[in-house]
Amino acid sequence: MPIDVEETLGQELHDVAESLRIPAMPPLPQEPPRPRRHWQPLLVAAAVVLILAGTVLVVTNDRGGREPQPAPSPTLPTSTLPSPTEPDAAIRIPTTPPSVPYVLDQQLYVGGEQVPGSWWSVEGTAQGWLAQRADGTWQWGRGQRVEDFTLPLPVPPVISPNGRYLAYITREGDKDIVTGFDTSFSGEGMGGIGIDPGDPQDGSTVTVRAVMNDGRVLVQGTDTALLWLPFVDTTTVDLSRTAPDQQILDGTATGLLATDGSDGTIDGTQGSPYLAEISNDGLLTPTAPLPNFSGDLIVSPDGQRLVWASPDALGGEVTAIGTLQSQNIDGTGRAILTAPDGWGFRVMDWVWEDDDFVVSAVLADGDTAERMARCSVRTGRCVLVQVP
Repeated sequence: MPIDVEETLGQELHDVAESLRIPAMPPLPQEPPRPRRHWQPLLVAAAVVLILAGTVLVVTNDRGGREPQPAPSPTLPTSTLPSPTEPDAAIRIPTTPPSVPYVLDQQLYVGGEQVPGSWWSVEGTAQGWLAQRADGTWQWGRGQRVEDFTLPLPVPPVISPNGRYLAYITREGDKDIVTGFDTSFSGEGMGGIGIDPGDPQDGSTVTVRAVMNDGRVLVQGTDTALLWLPFVDTTTVDLSRTAPDQQILDGTATGLLATDGSDGTIDGTQGSPYLAEISNDGLLTPTAPLPNFSGDLIVSPDGQRLVWASPDALGGEVTAIGTLQSQNIDGTGRAILTAPDGWGFRVMDWVWEDDDFVVSAVLADGDTAERMARCSVRTGRCVLVQVP
């Protein structure tokens, strides 16, 4: 049988190959996938990187080589806020009851509470007030507490603007004395000095003209003018020598209302009125000229503003007026305060509540109705307010 040499040789080679153990080939490293080439975005990104890098370098140089601070977080837009300084026309005038003592329909209110009795008028503060009853007698108090004067009062008593001190003239036996006390809970007395009371027939009656916030007392009549210093050295100073021809009209938180002449009455304004300070030696130092008034001028607690009635608006049987005058202490900023429609300011009844607001009882036109009004001197507006 013939032998196929090629077949025999192939079979032998196959057997040899199967008998050999050849190690597997190590895995070849795979080629990473090629990125897609978006050339234009990459160029833009590179430009941004360069710009940012330049900005960082500039900021770093401006800060003296310090590390650059992170950029602030973006803020969302907010609604527009009103200006911190409101225009005068936008200022609200409260309609709450007055914070100072007041009389309305013969009812006295102190600290928002009614004080029993029937009353005509009140002065002072809730810490110390002086009021006249409807029967003409005088009482003083602190808050809701009412106290009587134990001695007769031939002339009206006077209280300091801050309500701390009260002074009056009384009669003991055949002598008239000036005395007074601290209205605080201590009730410290001032002592007293004897005076010539003058004669009501010729208009020379001596009255207490003013009590200062520090307790100094000024008394004056046609022939008498004294400064009494009860809490300094208890002495008196003769003002006819230290301040000749000067008349003291009233006291305020920032000085005395005075004139350089008088017709002999407490409301006299003959001459030139002015605001003044007084030393313990009795020397009067004018601090500002005042407009002509008739005993109704009031000075704001900070001494910066005046309110008064025009002299020709008062007199006769006038019980209410429609307007008040106002100006800065230096004469600028003149303004008119007009009572709410249908109402008029009760004569001699306006009082400062703070450095802007003035409160007053107001009377209805042609009626007996009474309300309280509050005026903003800054804005020149007046509104009716609520009362208990």
